[in-house]
Amino acid sequence: MNELINRLVLGSALCGFASLANAAVLDVQAEIRPDPINPGIAQIINNTPVTGYCTEFPGNCNSRGIRSNSFPIAFMSLAGIPKDGVIPFGFPATWRRFTVQHAVVPGATAEVEIRIAGVGTRYRLSNTAQSIIGHPGELPVFDYHAYLWQPSWAEATAPCQQVNGTSQGADPNGTDFTAFWLTPQHVTTCSRSPKYNIPGMSLQRLDVHYELRAVRPEQLITGDYQGSYTYSTRGDFDMGALTPNDAAMTFNLNLAVKQDVNVKMSADSVALAPKGGWMEWINHGRRPEKLLGDLRFFILTSTPFKMDLSCSQAGTGTCLISNGSHDVPVDISVSLPSPWVDGTGQPVVRRPLTIGGAGLEHLMPAGSPTREPSLLHFEVPKDSVATMHDDSSYRGTVNITFDSDI
Repeated sequence: MNELINRLVLGSALCGFASLANAAVLDVQAEIRPDPINPGIAQIINNTPVTGYCTEFPGNCNSRGIRSNSFPIAFMSLAGIPKDGVIPFGFPATWRRFTVQHAVVPGATAEVEIRIAGVGTRYRLSNTAQSIIGHPGELPVFDYHAYLWQPSWAEATAPCQQVNGTSQGADPNGTDFTAFWLTPQHVTTCSRSPKYNIPGMSLQRLDVHYELRAVRPEQLITGDYQGSYTYSTRGDFDMGALTPNDAAMTFNLNLAVKQDVNVKMSADSVALAPKGGWMEWINHGRRPEKLLGDLRFFILTSTPFKMDLSCSQAGTGTCLISNGSHDVPVDISVSLPSPWVDGTGQPVVRRPLTIGGAGLEHLMPAGSPTREPSLLHFEVPKDSVATMHDDSSYRGTVNITFDSDI
């Protein structure tokens, strides 16, 4: 007999708020799909339905690649705005960090950052712009609003960036005007000052274009993360003499993480043989004590994952190989390179891989993963080898599943 086992065929399968009792709350639905090759540069995709400015002026938003959501926060002026008074229209354009919690895995958290990258509103005057200026009916409505302010709400005071078309935003009623500006990180205000006394004025809503980013996307676990961030409308936002009817605006984030495990097998089959080869059996007829084989694979990702095993022929917790009439079990184990550890932080060295994946339900990097190889170990133990038929080839197929949905 030249060999007891011809080959063992392997296959690998890659698996891939409750709202506050407050009107000024936005439920944000977003997702992130880190690239297993470059997971650290993954971007958050915002799937929240657009409301506010970008529904009224979609062309302006599409051309700038922005989106808006509207908060029902009104800012009121009880005493009017005097000539040459200032509405600061201040906002928080810098990145703010907050923590989100995995919905299923206890203690699994991540850090997300948010910033207000654009702001807008619809203001309403107590009198028409025409009557405030004193020349009713002689000019287009837009021009009255433009002449009323320094600068016009259709323009952006540098370094704020203009989004409005030059003749957009003015409602035919003469009292309402809709505006929106982009806000680079170093900007804090897009102030406006009236050139006439305004007897009464309110901001009817607050529209924002906000950006989100994950701090360490390569550490995210597949599943949903939830968390929230709240801005103060009386501190983070500054409308001067205009007083908000709600003290806060809250973003409730549900972030769906969709990570795929990227694994590269060095081969799709492995031949089991005695330690030192077959020569002792060929030359001396000495039956080997064990049959062994290793298969290298490479984990090309940093996302946590779990491993499981299925077989074409299943035994008690493990797989069988057969010559067609006789079966023997194969013990399978796995070794992962540092810094990969199990859910308790222990190294994974010759850890048994059994049907059901017990003990390998949560494998994760404790640091920055390297590209060192991992190993699958296959062994037919001595007592099983002793029962194997001479002049036979034993074969079997196993499927190793790497699943990021832990």
